[in-house]
Amino acid sequence: MATALQLTNELGEISYDRPQTRRMARLFFATFWLIIFTGAIRKWVFPNLTALYLLQDVPITVAYIYALVTGLYARSLVLIGICILSVILVLQALLQIILIGLSPFTAAVGLHHYLYYLPMLIVFSVILDAKNRRDFIRWNLLLAIPMSVLGLAQSLSPSTAFVNRSSAGGAMIIPEGGISRGTGTFNFTAFYALWLGLAFALCVGEWLQPQGKRNIQNRLLLFSCTAALLIATLVSAERTAIGLMMVALVGGAIAAGLLGSTRPLVAISLILVLLPVGAGVTALISPAEFTSITNRITDSDNISDTKVRIRDMIIGFLEVDFNPIGAGIGMGVDAAHVGETGGYDATYNLSEMDITRTVMELGTFVGLLYAFVRIGFFAGMLLLAVYLVRKRCSPHVLPLALVLFVTGYGGDMTRNSTMTSTQLMLGCAFILGVFYFPDNDPAILASNEEIMMRTA
Repeated sequence: MATALQLTNELGEISYDRPQTRRMARLFFATFWLIIFTGAIRKWVFPNLTALYLLQDVPITVAYIYALVTGLYARSLVLIGICILSVILVLQALLQIILIGLSPFTAAVGLHHYLYYLPMLIVFSVILDAKNRRDFIRWNLLLAIPMSVLGLAQSLSPSTAFVNRSSAGGAMIIPEGGISRGTGTFNFTAFYALWLGLAFALCVGEWLQPQGKRNIQNRLLLFSCTAALLIATLVSAERTAIGLMMVALVGGAIAAGLLGSTRPLVAISLILVLLPVGAGVTALISPAEFTSITNRITDSDNISDTKVRIRDMIIGFLEVDFNPIGAGIGMGVDAAHVGETGGYDATYNLSEMDITRTVMELGTFVGLLYAFVRIGFFAGMLLLAVYLVRKRCSPHVLPLALVLFVTGYGGDMTRNSTMTSTQLMLGCAFILGVFYFPDNDPAILASNEEIMMRTA
């Protein structure tokens, strides 16, 4: 995995002082901030303006064009894989248009959601040096404090309050109790849950760092960011967010074991101690949400439902009825059904599970190929993260990679890719950035430089 991702000599000569690199970094952070605030713009400033669905595509598109003009992108097997997958999916879409009458608009939307954000891996990873990674970590963690305040305000306000407005004009309601589901600045709970999981993974990585190497040096501030993430996760009343938080902790524990030091283990133990404290604070401040999420986790019917979901997530895509052509790429994408009556529910006519739905859309052969490539890629990111931690690089990568793997395997990546795939690609680009520009000791730097020379 590591050898396959090596940069060519041309990329190895990139200077962080080059204007091109600085401009690409600005596009990276513009993408990040639009992912965070597009939902807020859609639900509080311009509700029901569907065109804003693609707002974050603006800096991403500019970044792609700029990368082609300047040559600022990674020449690795990731690029080759993206090209091959794109050719296969485009050919399958053309077959579906010809053989089953798939709408060209639906096919175009589907190809956009499946493929458009993949080049973020090769464009943004090449500018994620130690400085830009440090800024990325800081912004995510510092953002947790106001986001938790907003989440509390949403949970304590009635569902009709302005702060709980959705992009469709209503509020997200939990069926039991009619409680508003906090979404922060996002316009859907799943997008918010994914950001919380990724931000918490970065937070766990911060605690694994020695005090002198942390991106947030002030211990009280780091503690505040951690507590804010815990509270924001709990008041969201979102099982996915809580599940990803636990996944990040497992990743942190594995990283602590690989580091072979008692200090990281103590750090993980401290976070575990904070969990009941955060739960207690949530119960005091927002008892309705705390009761609701407790019921959603412990209720026997919900436990049974969760077990079914986990099973379907793991093996459901292998049980799809044989269909070599498929229902049509894009049929499971919400944006392809804009303006249709019941368009939001159209995707669930296929399957609620994203990876299962993709097999049904693409057909048995291409669908299973896509599913295994998708799972294999995120598994590769996880193995790369283990490699990096063993080499004493940034410990953030392992909890981050585990959250990415779980989400990439069983979470949404195509149905609402503008808010899900984009976040996943930023996380993967971060891990690749650590590999390309390691922040460990000079011996490892020299080793990577030697490998780059051999593979140039």
